[in-house]
Amino acid sequence: MVLEFHAAIVLLTKNSLFGAAAALVRSLFEAHVRGIWFLFCASDAELEAFKDDKMERNFGDLIREIEEIETYSEGIFSDVKKKSWRIMNSFTHTGYYQVVRRNTENEIRPNYKESEVLDALSTANSFAILTGVEIANMAKNSSLTKEIADHGNQYFKGAL
Repeated sequence: MVLEFHAAIVLLTKNSLFGAAAALVRSLFEAHVRGIWFLFCASDAELEAFKDDKMERNFGDLIREIEEIETYSEGIFSDVKKKSWRIMNSFTHTGYYQVVRRNTENEIRPNYKESEVLDALSTANSFAILTGVEIANMAKNSSLTKEIADHGNQYFKGAL
């Protein structure tokens, strides 16, 4: 789902549909976190419950459990959630942040700053790269993992 959301965000952005693209950023972030949690943290019983579309843990719990794993102990997910969750929710649920970007002085139309569009794309790109690395790891394809990681390192250097 992360890669599909990423492709949709890029496509929507190319077509200047910035509000719809911004609305998908939270879904992309959630899909990545849930995928990592299912891969590394979920018990067999929790996986079975998921088959019935049941989830006993809230999103914050998933992040806390993931960040107990050494690989994820830097707190990237909790940091993203802390800094961006309210804004991501607002864009996803047509809240204030989404609505206010639909107004100009004289008309109602999309009015997004370039920096906001670039932030949404950067977030989507980052999680797509991280997802690609995890998929390659799951496939036990070390050369693909390295290739994606190298690409990611170049991307992150350029994004800084």
